[in-house]
Amino acid sequence: MRFEIGAGHVSYFFEAKRRRLSPPRPDVLAVDIRRQLIAQADGRAVAVRLLFSGREVARLDRDWAPGPLRAAITAIHFDPDTRLTLSYLRGASREPVTERLSISVIPRRK
Repeated sequence: MRFEIGAGHVSYFFEAKRRRLSPPRPDVLAVDIRRQLIAQADGRAVAVRLLFSGREVARLDRDWAPGPLRAAITAIHFDPDTRLTLSYLRGASREPVTERLSISVIPRRK
């Protein structure tokens, strides 16, 4: 479920099999239900997290176009082959870039 609040969105996820509800997840950009991953805007980065625990598995820092992160990202989705496809505008020149990234479900160490 996604709720619009003010200038953003908050998403909740429910798993019927185990009857669990995720904490509220703000600024969700993409969801991989099969692997239980979400991509979220986190400041000027995209954080990929485990859906229910919220543990970070990847962090994407790029030379995004100036302005809000959502405006710089033109498309983002998880592919069936477990990769994340990310299209965005790079830098002040707003050059279009597309990347396909392998995302592990193992939380990264800080």
